[in-house]
Formats: sequence, structure tokens, C-alpha cells
Amino acid sequence: MTPETPTGRRPRIFTASFGALLVAQGCFGYAFSSFFLLPKFLVTELSAGPVEIGRVAAAHGVTIVLLIPLIGGVADRRGRRAFLTGGALLMAAACFALPLVDEVGAPLFALRALQGLAFAMAFVGGATLAVDLAPPERLAQAIGIFGLTFLSMNAVAPASVEILSERFGWSAAFRVAGASALLCALLSRGLADRKAHTQTNLPAPGVLEFALRPRQLRISAVIALSGAALGALFNFYQPYALELGIFDLKGFFIAYAIAAVVVRVGFGEWIDRVGRRRVTLSCLCSYVAILAAMTQLRPGTLPLFGAAMGLTHGLFYPAFNAVAAEGAAPNERGKMMGLFQGSWQIGFSLAQVALGALAEVAGYPAAFLAASACAGASLLTLWTSSLGRDRQEVRGGSAASGTP
Repeated sequence: MTPETPTGRRPRIFTASFGALLVAQGCFGYAFSSFFLLPKFLVTELSAGPVEIGRVAAAHGVTIVLLIPLIGGVADRRGRRAFLTGGALLMAAACFALPLVDEVGAPLFALRALQGLAFAMAFVGGATLAVDLAPPERLAQAIGIFGLTFLSMNAVAPASVEILSERFGWSAAFRVAGASALLCALLSRGLADRKAHTQTNLPAPGVLEFALRPRQLRISAVIALSGAALGALFNFYQPYALELGIFDLKGFFIAYAIAAVVVRVGFGEWIDRVGRRRVTLSCLCSYVAILAAMTQLRPGTLPLFGAAMGLTHGLFYPAFNAVAAEGAAPNERGKMMGLFQGSWQIGFSLAQVALGALAEVAGYPAAFLAASACAGASLLTLWTSSLGRDRQEVRGGSAASGTP
């Protein structure tokens, strides 16, 4: 049964503080998602080729992977709000500086690395604040709603940037992104940085110590393997579809985004009621099936795959993130969020390299089958572990999932 307040009503998620966090994070999400169209800028304005585009992307991704776990550890000691504010300010600075770049060189790589640092800071700060503010029995729902601040902007920002760049130039598009990041920084200053009550006097573990805990190692394995599965789908569905003569590709992401938003808004509370572990296991089974079925892609079916993956990932990510969060003490949540997102990024990025090489040799269907196997390994790792079985795991003598 779902825990309830003494009055018999479930505690509210949408408090004034949580609402303010969503607005602030949405502003950052717009700035971050604006650079999904950066490859178009690189090609049309800087005459970049595929190798240069890949290197610019790597400067951003590698920075996130290397720094986000460390930032999580510092956020546990120094507080969350400062990292959201600081990340937004760094993102704004990078956005305003990008119009000054006129070639693919060291300044551009430095700015993309700076944006990677900005994302790591803002994500850890914002996501940890969301966990701090969420009622424990509605944690998955809160994480899912928080994730919508990025997911919704994944669709809004690129469309906006394309319109702005065509009508007013790329400088205008980048400056609007910078202004949005500045607005996030301004709004974040009004957020309360909630501290751990019962755990603040206890020594907090270091990042490495926390990362090497058996429980955390299993969490990292599950999320990295599932990240590899989704990374393969997102990176290879377009070239595979083109190879099959399917040229209308936008339906996949449109269906994905709509399905993910609908399921998080309409069924976010259901995750906590049914059970986070059950939902996670079911979603991993769906990952296995969808990726295996991608080998049978045919004209007209791409939106169906997009919708199926949107429904699956829309439930999986908040459900398993809640499984990870419920076992972390308040003074460990920054490290947990950093390692969670870092592991996801590692899996997502490695899939582009390893499975891309496989696709080159054996074709895209082989890559999708290998991605399905990654999802199966993630499923097996979770199934054979105790993760999520006990939602009142104890750290330092008190319930880690207790109200902060």
C-alpha cells in the first residue's frame, strides 16, 4: 500500500519550491537543447566535416563523463543550489561567446567543454534538489516530472533555434539561449537549498568510496548497459532507415517525445504505486523486444518504434532513478545523481563507438541485436540483485528515503 499522510491524502509534489525549480530548470533546458542543432551550424557556418563535428561533440561529452561524479560529491558538501546557479551562468557565458567563433579550433573546443561543465553542474544541482523536495513515496513521479524540463525542451529549442537562425542569424539564436540560461540563474537564487536533517553530522563518503559500494556498482552497470541500448537506437535508426529507403525520419522523434511526455504526466504516480523495481524490470524487457524488432524495420513503422521507445524510456528512467535515489542518504544524493548520469553517458557514448564499428562490418541489424543483448544484460543484472526490493534501505542508522 502507498504511504499516506495522517489525513489520508497523499503528500503534494507541486509545492511552490518544486514549481520554481521546474521553471528554472526549463530555462536551462532550453539553453542546453539549443545546441542539438550545433552540427548544422558547424557545417553551414564553419565548413566542418564529419571528423571535426565528432571531435566537437566529444569535447562536450567527455567533459560531462569526467566531471559529473566529482561535482556530485562537492554538491553534497557545499549544497545544490549554487551548482544550478553556477552551471547556468557558465552556460550563458558560453552561449554569448559562441558567435565570436569563426573556425573549428581551440576556442570552440574550449566552449563546448565549458558547456559540458555547465550541464554537469546544473543537472546535478537541479536533479538533487528535485529529490530533496520530493515526498519519498512519490519520488519516481517527481523525478519523471523533473525530467520533462529537458525532454520538452529537446523538441522546443531546436525548432526555435532553426527559425531564429534562418531569420536573424546564428548569433541571435545563441544569444537567446544565453538569455534563457541567465534567467535560470536568476530564478535559481530564490530556491531553498534544503540540507539533510539527520545525516549532516555524519561523515559523508568520498566519491570513489561511494562508487565502489556493491549496490552502487550494480546501479552503474544497469544504467550504463541500458544507456548503450538506447544510444544504439538513437544513433543508428536514421542511417538504417535511409539504407532501407525510408527518408521521412522526423516521425520517430516526434512520436518518441509525445509518448514520453504523455506517460510521465499521465502515469508518473503509477510508477510509485505499482513498484519502481517492477516497472524497471518490465521496461527492460520492452527494451530487449523493441531493439530486436528494429531489425524488421519497414516503411511506415518508424513512428511506431518511436512511440514504443518513448513509452518505455518515459517510465524506465524515473523508475530506476528512484530505485537508485531511495538507497542514498541525503548527504549522498549529489554523488548518486552524478554517478547515475555519468554511467548513463558512458554507456550511451560507448555504444556509438563499439556498435558503430559492428554495424560497419556486419550491418545495422547486427548492431540492434547487440544493443538488445545489452538491454538483456541490464535486465539480468537487476533481476539477480536486491535493488529496489526494500525501499527503506538504511544508511548511518536512519531510513535513507525519509523525508529530508
